[in-house]
Amino acid sequence: MSDAERIEPGPLSALLGFRLVRVDEDGALVEADPAPEHLNGGGIVHGGYLSALLDTTTGWAVHAQVPPGIAAPHVQISVQFVRAALIGTTLACRGRCVSAGRRIASAEAEITQGERLIARAVTSHAVLSRD
Repeated sequence: MSDAERIEPGPLSALLGFRLVRVDEDGALVEADPAPEHLNGGGIVHGGYLSALLDTTTGWAVHAQVPPGIAAPHVQISVQFVRAALIGTTLACRGRCVSAGRRIASAEAEITQGERLIARAVTSHAVLSRD
Protein backbone atom coordinates (compact mmCIF):
# COMPACT_ATOMS: atom_id res chain seq x y z
CA MET A 1 0.00 0.00 0.00
CA SER A 2 1.42 3.43 -0.92
CA ASP A 3 1.67 6.29 1.57
CA ALA A 4 -1.06 8.17 -0.29
CA GLU A 5 -3.40 5.18 0.14
CA ARG A 6 -2.77 4.79 3.87
CA ILE A 7 -2.97 8.46 4.79
CA GLU A 8 -6.52 9.74 4.41
CA PRO A 9 -7.48 13.41 4.66
CA GLY A 10 -9.49 14.09 7.79
CA PRO A 11 -12.87 15.82 7.95
CA LEU A 12 -11.35 19.22 8.86
CA SER A 13 -9.09 19.13 5.80
CA ALA A 14 -12.10 18.32 3.63
CA LEU A 15 -14.14 21.11 5.23
CA LEU A 16 -11.34 23.61 4.55
CA GLY A 17 -10.90 22.39 0.97
CA PHE A 18 -7.35 21.06 1.34
CA ARG A 19 -6.21 18.75 -1.47
CA LEU A 20 -3.47 16.20 -0.93
CA VAL A 21 -1.50 16.36 -4.19
CA ARG A 22 1.45 14.18 -3.21
CA VAL A 23 2.83 12.37 -0.19
CA ASP A 24 5.90 10.15 -0.32
CA GLU A 25 9.29 9.67 1.33
CA ASP A 26 10.31 13.14 0.11
CA GLY A 27 7.42 14.93 1.83
CA ALA A 28 3.95 16.21 1.16
CA LEU A 29 2.33 18.75 -1.13
CA VAL A 30 -1.10 20.07 -0.19
CA GLU A 31 -3.00 22.72 -2.13
CA ALA A 32 -5.90 24.95 -1.14
CA ASP A 33 -8.00 27.65 -2.75
CA PRO A 34 -9.06 30.05 -0.01
CA ALA A 35 -12.60 31.37 -0.36
CA PRO A 36 -14.33 34.42 1.13
CA GLU A 37 -15.29 32.44 4.25
CA HIS A 38 -11.56 31.91 4.96
CA LEU A 39 -10.82 35.63 5.27
CA ASN A 40 -10.35 37.66 8.41
CA GLY A 41 -12.03 41.02 9.04
CA GLY A 42 -9.24 42.78 7.15
CA GLY A 43 -9.96 40.88 3.92
CA ILE A 44 -6.89 38.63 3.91
CA VAL A 45 -6.68 34.87 4.46
CA HIS A 46 -7.03 34.13 8.18
CA GLY A 47 -3.89 33.02 10.02
CA GLY A 48 -5.80 30.07 11.45
CA TYR A 49 -6.52 28.80 7.94
CA LEU A 50 -2.83 29.11 7.04
CA SER A 51 -1.81 27.42 10.31
CA ALA A 52 -4.21 24.54 9.63
CA LEU A 53 -2.68 24.10 6.18
CA LEU A 54 0.84 24.00 7.65
CA ASP A 55 -0.31 21.60 10.40
CA THR A 56 -1.96 19.29 7.89
CA THR A 57 1.01 19.22 5.54
CA THR A 58 3.62 18.54 8.21
CA GLY A 59 1.40 15.82 9.66
CA TRP A 60 1.21 14.04 6.31
CA ALA A 61 4.96 14.42 5.79
CA VAL A 62 5.67 12.81 9.17
CA HIS A 63 3.14 10.00 8.73
CA ALA A 64 4.85 9.05 5.48
CA GLN A 65 8.02 8.35 7.52
CA VAL A 66 6.62 6.34 10.44
CA PRO A 67 5.35 2.75 10.19
CA PRO A 68 1.70 2.23 9.23
CA GLY A 69 -0.62 2.33 12.22
CA ILE A 70 1.69 4.51 14.33
CA ALA A 71 0.21 7.82 15.44
CA ALA A 72 2.41 10.92 15.40
CA PRO A 73 0.34 13.83 16.74
CA HIS A 74 1.70 17.35 16.79
CA VAL A 75 3.04 18.46 20.15
CA GLN A 76 4.38 21.82 18.98
CA ILE A 77 4.06 24.12 15.99
CA SER A 78 5.84 27.41 15.41
CA VAL A 79 4.41 29.51 12.58
CA GLN A 80 5.96 32.55 10.95
CA PHE A 81 3.64 34.65 8.78
CA VAL A 82 5.72 36.36 6.08
CA ARG A 83 3.08 38.17 4.00
CA ALA A 84 -0.66 38.24 3.45
CA ALA A 85 -2.39 35.57 1.38
CA LEU A 86 -5.31 36.60 -0.82
CA ILE A 87 -8.19 34.74 -2.39
CA GLY A 88 -8.10 34.05 -6.11
CA THR A 89 -4.77 32.20 -6.29
CA THR A 90 -4.03 28.65 -5.12
CA LEU A 91 -1.91 28.15 -2.01
CA ALA A 92 0.73 25.41 -2.26
CA CYS A 93 2.12 23.99 0.98
CA ARG A 94 5.24 21.83 0.75
CA GLY A 95 6.36 19.94 3.83
CA ARG A 96 9.08 17.48 4.68
CA CYS A 97 9.91 15.31 7.64
CA VAL A 98 13.31 16.43 8.93
CA SER A 99 13.73 13.46 11.26
CA ALA A 100 11.60 10.61 12.56
CA GLY A 101 12.92 8.77 15.56
CA ARG A 102 11.31 6.19 17.81
CA ARG A 103 9.74 8.85 20.07
CA ILE A 104 10.00 12.24 18.37
CA ALA A 105 9.68 13.45 14.79
CA SER A 106 10.18 16.92 13.40
CA ALA A 107 9.01 18.54 10.19
CA GLU A 108 8.93 21.85 8.36
CA ALA A 109 6.67 23.36 5.72
CA GLU A 110 6.25 26.48 3.61
CA ILE A 111 3.18 27.98 1.96
CA THR A 112 3.62 29.81 -1.31
CA GLN A 113 1.11 31.67 -3.42
CA GLY A 114 2.52 31.91 -6.90
CA GLU A 115 6.18 32.74 -6.34
CA ARG A 116 5.58 34.51 -3.01
CA LEU A 117 6.38 32.96 0.37
CA ILE A 118 3.35 33.39 2.63
CA ALA A 119 4.15 31.44 5.81
CA ARG A 120 6.37 28.71 7.19
CA ALA A 121 6.33 26.38 10.16
CA VAL A 122 8.50 24.05 12.19
CA THR A 123 6.78 21.22 14.07
CA SER A 124 7.45 18.49 16.59
CA HIS A 125 5.48 15.25 16.83
CA ALA A 126 5.23 12.51 19.44
CA VAL A 127 5.73 9.11 17.82
CA LEU A 128 3.35 6.82 19.69
CA SER A 129 4.19 3.13 19.64
CA ARG A 130 1.56 0.41 19.57
CA ASP A 131 2.88 -1.04 22.84
